[in-house]
Amino acid sequence: MLMNRLKESKSAFLLQAVNSPIDWYPWGEEAFERAKKEDKPVLVDVGASWCHWCHVMDEETYNDPEVVKIINENFVAIKVDRDELPDLDRELQNLVSAITGESGWPLTVFMTPDKKVFFGGTYFPPEDRYGRIGFKRLLREILRVWKEDREKILEVVKATSSLKLQFNTMTPEWEVIENSISSIVSVYDFENGGLQGEMKFPHPTVDELLLGYSFYTGSDTERKLSLFTLKKMFYGGIFDQVGGGFHRYTVDNEWYVPHFEKLLIDNAELLLDYLQAYQLTQDSDIYDCLRLMYNFLVRDMKIEGGFANSLDADSEGIEGYYYTWTEGEFSDALKGEDIDFWLKFFNLKLGKEVEGRKVLRRTIDSRDLAKYYSVEKLNEIRNKLLEYREKNRKKPFRDENLYTYPNSRVAEALLYTYPILKAGLNDALEIVSKLSKNITRRLEGGKEGLLEDYASSTLALIAAYEVTGNDKYKDMALSLSQTLKDKEGYVLDSPNESPESLRLKALIKLSQITEEKIDVKIYESSPAFTSGVLFSVMSFLKGVAHIVIVDEKDGKAEGLHDTALTLYYPMKVVELIDDSKKDYLPSYMRSMINYNKGISRAFVCIGNKCSMPIISGDKLKTYLGGVR
Repeated sequence: MLMNRLKESKSAFLLQAVNSPIDWYPWGEEAFERAKKEDKPVLVDVGASWCHWCHVMDEETYNDPEVVKIINENFVAIKVDRDELPDLDRELQNLVSAITGESGWPLTVFMTPDKKVFFGGTYFPPEDRYGRIGFKRLLREILRVWKEDREKILEVVKATSSLKLQFNTMTPEWEVIENSISSIVSVYDFENGGLQGEMKFPHPTVDELLLGYSFYTGSDTERKLSLFTLKKMFYGGIFDQVGGGFHRYTVDNEWYVPHFEKLLIDNAELLLDYLQAYQLTQDSDIYDCLRLMYNFLVRDMKIEGGFANSLDADSEGIEGYYYTWTEGEFSDALKGEDIDFWLKFFNLKLGKEVEGRKVLRRTIDSRDLAKYYSVEKLNEIRNKLLEYREKNRKKPFRDENLYTYPNSRVAEALLYTYPILKAGLNDALEIVSKLSKNITRRLEGGKEGLLEDYASSTLALIAAYEVTGNDKYKDMALSLSQTLKDKEGYVLDSPNESPESLRLKALIKLSQITEEKIDVKIYESSPAFTSGVLFSVMSFLKGVAHIVIVDEKDGKAEGLHDTALTLYYPMKVVELIDDSKKDYLPSYMRSMINYNKGISRAFVCIGNKCSMPIISGDKLKTYLGGVR
């Protein structure tokens, strides 16, 4: 008799399996105690509500009567939501990858009752298919070895028990940054942008590292590479050409055919990525992308209390149905328009298909578009397509869990884009207002937060302080800093920015406010997957820009503050102060308040050197742009 142990869970992924014929447990001691008592191997299924192949395996494999019988009689089965337990997922992914070379979702893991991994993989069909072993055959073989040749399992466990992902550290020198940039450029896809590979994931930290390096060195190459990637993604099928926002990745190397899930964390980090590119280049395409991403977030992801975690890849039982088109639907949506032009613009006639339906991508850049239509007309077309889509299709399932980490990252992104888009401030501050000294996995409380929750919350609070000038956000960020100092985190971007990168960035920014010295490290690993840490170390070596605006209440500080926030500098901290705060400031900032009184002014400090007072936005822009 099934116990339906998942029904009390808050996890969207676990709740989707409430009616599964498999006798699932949530991750916890109860499952492993039963496995010990009955001497059974443990099957762990790690996935997420947004994951297409997780749904396929649930619907086909875990509903197959023979598979159900084998598992329920011979295994203890556990469901894990990777969004709930990212640290556990990371550990299991690394172990399975070390044993079989596979990683991803769904992650299928076989463990002993004492929690030791001995085999695993990703998706398994019920029968042999797609060149993959069928799950029935695999389960029977696992059982045979468990019962008849357990020494083999113990040998694997012995070999993997010493497997801990550890990284040697290097002295943080500029030469290491130079070599890391060369390494990244060596694996850059010069035809399509991004990193080489059969599939394409956005790597925001790589883009940001290249932009920052270009700024510091005056080399134009890296800036062009980063911008080329961002344009290719924006024009590609990985971007929702109708409603805005990015899908997680594409199954080809052209940014064309995605798996259609949309994650809050991906879009938060990409919003920051495109923001930095816009600050540096003022490119109109990049601005268009920022605006469309913002519209997507507030339209499709905003819920009471914050932002939803993800949107499913599937809708109405078909992968990507909500986002893909037939020529008939497209023509029906754009009645009265120049159909032939827009069919060509979105590559509908010649484009690639998913489930017999076309994925939209742009084939005409903005310069050529201007020969026929304005950007305003393009937005009118997008709105007509969006209206048709919303009227005629069922939206994908939305996971409405308010996880702290992605919500803090989207709050940070909205705060920093606010001076440009002039929107999103209240939504961001709503999230920040929920943060306290005790950071939890969810905004509404509950389980203790992980390092990524603490670090992302600190970064969101710093951003709120920079944008509003309200000291309560600074004080809260400082109250979280001890937790960040006490623990180091996982260093690899996955490709989301790593917990260690978030931690280091937060501590470096806070050090500008407190004048506290910190240590930085570079890790021996692929620069493409440690680019988040490398960016922070690069900024630390070159000097973070600490921009202090002294407000004399003459109406001019607002313009200086706005300019300081919108200007590009790889890493900067902006503080807005006035005479009322001087008793709480370090001595050098008190001297800024006392120097050149009578008119609002800015000071730029990099390392141990501060500028003379700057009284206009243009001069601030000239000064900051000339610092290397």
